[in-house]
Amino acid sequence: MNYLTNQRGYALLVVLLVIMLFFGFSAIFLSGSMSHAKQEKTVDTTNQSVAAAEMGVVDYASRFEMDIDKTRERVSAQTQLALNNLISCIVPPTGAQCDTAAKRSAWEQKIDQDMRKLYLEEIAKKIAQLREIAENQTTFKKTPFQEGQISYLIKSVTSTPFTSSDTALEQIIVELEIEGTSKEAAKKLSTSFKIEVPDTFLNPDEALKVDTIVITQEKDVSYDDVFRLNSSSKTCATLLHEVRTGTATAPYECMSQPGEKLMTFINHIKNEGYNPEDFRVYTDSFVNYVCNTNCNSLNFHGVNVIVKHTDMDAFNNMNNLVNANLVINGKLDVGNNLNNLGKNGIKQNIIVKELDVDNNIKMYYTNFLILGYGDRTDANIKWGNHFEVANYSRLCIDIDRINQTDLERLSKEVTFSDSGSLIYFTKDPSKTFTLTGAKRQATDTAVHVTKMDNYTTFLENCGVTLKNTQTVPTDVAVPIVIDTGFDFEVEY
Repeated sequence: MNYLTNQRGYALLVVLLVIMLFFGFSAIFLSGSMSHAKQEKTVDTTNQSVAAAEMGVVDYASRFEMDIDKTRERVSAQTQLALNNLISCIVPPTGAQCDTAAKRSAWEQKIDQDMRKLYLEEIAKKIAQLREIAENQTTFKKTPFQEGQISYLIKSVTSTPFTSSDTALEQIIVELEIEGTSKEAAKKLSTSFKIEVPDTFLNPDEALKVDTIVITQEKDVSYDDVFRLNSSSKTCATLLHEVRTGTATAPYECMSQPGEKLMTFINHIKNEGYNPEDFRVYTDSFVNYVCNTNCNSLNFHGVNVIVKHTDMDAFNNMNNLVNANLVINGKLDVGNNLNNLGKNGIKQNIIVKELDVDNNIKMYYTNFLILGYGDRTDANIKWGNHFEVANYSRLCIDIDRINQTDLERLSKEVTFSDSGSLIYFTKDPSKTFTLTGAKRQATDTAVHVTKMDNYTTFLENCGVTLKNTQTVPTDVAVPIVIDTGFDFEVEY
């Protein structure tokens, strides 16, 4: 009996031990399961935070790229509008601001600079908007879902330092730190936006051709071209109106009227923005039209004045003449002196058929041409005491048409200083002009005298050209297709 009782007791004890072990293992299992579930929940929340930050990256990157693309379109439109102003200037009547290739090139360069400045200013505004979002996180915090458990915002913004006047900038980098949040768990991602800055905003290779009237120089100029006698009957007021409306053709020629003054016409030309050198005025009275109380210290401002010999009224001096283009179809007869011509250092031209000055002649920065008469060989060169060619002046003579005695005196007495020179033309290959006289150096002729056997080249070297108008196509650049090169990267 005892034996059976003990067996039952042991069996009960074993059952109790098994029950205890079962509950113990169950507790351990439940504890592990709960811990693992908690870890999974943490990992899931973290992943959602990263996903929220990624949503922020995509959102802000796409918005910023869209803004930059709108900037590109706006700058391209402004570029075309600016180029339209240049085109309007070029189309006849061509304005003074664009009547040369250099002026048009400078205009295009200014447009290019302005558009670069505008482009950088617009990008700077977009970066400033991102900074405003970062500085006002509560206001600009994004919650993409109604539950409100996921959100993202910009924590900080930095960018390449630049100003709108930066000419060397090639690329702008904008760096953002974006924070994503899921159920109070936050995760930050760093992203960078890249924007390219074009070297130029104009494309000359796809240029638009615009017809314009330009003033060109004739290639072959003859003696008869220089002394053209068919003076225009057009008044200078009419000519200026035609130039203004684009109906005039070069050379711009007109006839002065009684009571008018050269200086008044010059002021009208300059006020309109035109070049006085493009205008040619015929006058019946040099003294009344050109001179003031006397004929000293005159300034032609480059206007060409053509006078017949019979219209050259008597006067004693013509000193200090500057900026002149004076053509006298006959003799220049001065009762006293012809001194200090071109003393202001600006080259001028005086063309005559013969010259008679009672006393002295001294010229600076002056091309003085004595071309003689068309069918005669006896044009005079007369002066009283001293004849000096100084400071880059050129005395230009057609020795086939000049009195030989006067040429011989000139060869002995004319003096040169500071790069003054004499250029002569002759059709005869064996004919020469040589400086003579006891005080001459053996090298004086080689240093100061040049022979020309081509009449056009002779005139060109003495500053004489004639002008015509031509309609030619002028290239105007078009706006370049701006490639912003936008790209972004994410750093986890």
